[in-house]
Amino acid sequence: MGTSKSMPTPRGGKWTGVKDEISLYLSGSGSVTAQQIVGSTIVAAGGLALRSPGGSAGRGGGGGTSGGGTGGRSVARAVSGLAGFGTALGAGGLTQALELLGIDDLRGKPAGEVISRIADHLSKDVNGLEQDVLRGAIQQAIYNAAELADDPTYENLEASLQTYLSREGVEGLIELFLTQYVFDRVWLLIEDYVNKRTDSQVDMSNMEAAVEQACRSNVHDEVDTYKTEGQFDNLDWFGQDGLRVAETVITDLEQRLQQAAQGGAA
Repeated sequence: MGTSKSMPTPRGGKWTGVKDEISLYLSGSGSVTAQQIVGSTIVAAGGLALRSPGGSAGRGGGGGTSGGGTGGRSVARAVSGLAGFGTALGAGGLTQALELLGIDDLRGKPAGEVISRIADHLSKDVNGLEQDVLRGAIQQAIYNAAELADDPTYENLEASLQTYLSREGVEGLIELFLTQYVFDRVWLLIEDYVNKRTDSQVDMSNMEAAVEQACRSNVHDEVDTYKTEGQFDNLDWFGQDGLRVAETVITDLEQRLQQAAQGGAA
C-alpha cells in the first residue's frame, strides 16, 4: 500500500520522539504500538496537511491544526469532490458523474484513463508533493472500490463502482480515500528512518502493514461516527455544506490520530 515516493525523515524537535518510538517498535519490546507511531508522526508533522496548517473547530469543538488551513482544505476538497462524484454515479451513472466534474470527454475511454483523469481533476488546485499524495490516494481509492480485473473498460468501471456504492455507500469511498491518504502521509515521513533501523524486509513489511491498519482503524471509526450521526445524509457534496462537513471530518480525524500519540489503543 506504500507510496512510490519517500523523503528523509525530518530531524530534531518532536521527530526525535518519533524515531525513538520506531526504534522501540522494531526492537519488539511491545512498549510502543503502531497506533502511537501514527499519532506521534501526525503531531510532529503539524497535522494531516502537507502545507502550513491553520485552525478550525471540529465536531468536538477543539481547535484543529489543518482543517481550516490551505493544505487541510485541499484534502477536504478532495473528500467532497470524490463524494460528489460517487453520489452522482450512484444516482445517474458514470457519464452523469463525469459531466458534473466537467470531464465528460472521457465517456467510453478505458477505465485506467478515466480514473487517472478523475484523480488529476480532484487534485488540480494544488501542486508538488501535496498534489502527488492527494492524486495517488484518490486514484488508489477508486481502483480499490472498482476492483477491476480482466475487463478494464468504461462499462465495467461503471458497473463495478455502482456495485460498490450500493453496498458500501459514498462513506465507503470516503473511507477508502482517507485511509490511503493518511497512510501515505505517515509512511512518506517515516519510511526512510524505518529503512535505516532495520535490514529485515520482513520487519519492514510487518511495520508497514501495522501502520496501515492503524490508519484504517482510525479512519473507519471517524467515518462511522459521521455516518451514525446522519451527517452524510442528503448532502450536496459539491456545495458549501459538503465542503464544510468534509473539513470537519478532516479536523476531527486529525484530532483522533493525535490523541493516539498520548498512548492510544493498540
